[in-house]
Amino acid sequence: MPSYISDSRLNSYEAAFCGATAGVVSRFFTAPFDVVKIRMQLQPHRTQFQLKHADPKTIKYTRIIPALKTILREEGIRGLYKGNLAAEYLYLLYNAVEFCAYREIELFIEKLDSQNQIPAAAKTFTSGMLAGSAATSITYPLDLLRTRFAMQGTHNQTEGIIGFYWGVWPTLMQIMPYMGLVFTTYDHIASTFKAARENGTLSPDHKPMHDMLSGALSGIVSKTVVYPMDVVRKRLQVQGPSRKHYVISAIPEYATRSWFKCMKLIAAQEGVSSLYKGLTVSLIKVAPAISMTFFVYEKTKDMVISWKS
Repeated sequence: MPSYISDSRLNSYEAAFCGATAGVVSRFFTAPFDVVKIRMQLQPHRTQFQLKHADPKTIKYTRIIPALKTILREEGIRGLYKGNLAAEYLYLLYNAVEFCAYREIELFIEKLDSQNQIPAAAKTFTSGMLAGSAATSITYPLDLLRTRFAMQGTHNQTEGIIGFYWGVWPTLMQIMPYMGLVFTTYDHIASTFKAARENGTLSPDHKPMHDMLSGALSGIVSKTVVYPMDVVRKRLQVQGPSRKHYVISAIPEYATRSWFKCMKLIAAQEGVSSLYKGLTVSLIKVAPAISMTFFVYEKTKDMVISWKS
């Protein structure tokens, strides 16, 4: 049985259109938080799990609101949208590929499992994992450029074609469980809401709110699980294969290390909690981002279906 996300009334192109629309809208509203998250992730200071705030005299970006104010004061409104043009293309293409691929992969798995022996959660997780991997592989160069532009450096760096895929392995290692969890968690929560609406426990008029809440919760759970991999990915992306013209010279050498060794090095030199630098701002961003993505996707899907009827 298809998941809550899929709809037999949509073809692959229509699913891609709905995904692209959702990606563009979601990105526009969350771009400033993404810039803050990246700035926090790439600060090489040692951290500890503690309640008191870091010293702003030695650490530039310590908390979300002050960081937003600092960027706004030093760089203007454009600073909060550094790399956003590349990111808009990224989100448009990424979500188009992802939702289209999800639909096709899920249909393929359904055909293979004609006897319904595979658990529904496993199908959703596998479909989300593979769809996220396909979308990431296609859009990775744009993601790398988005990260570089979000930083403050002004030096140019020539790395060749391979430079566009620097750090791709930790990205894929992160995105596979992440998107698998996002789609599985969303499907489970949204399906629960759907059942409650159908039996009269909840009002059908509140479906948009249910979809948004399902997306927010799925994003929070999934992002927290895979966040350390995201920190490693950003370090590798910004550094690139060479230290020449590196924009943050204080960060240790990671380029010749695997993503797992890089993670161990960060934990050893900066503390284990450094693997969660920027987590708060990331969750503040991811909750509305995933929520809005699925909300806009569902609304666009309903609109397309109404056009066809």
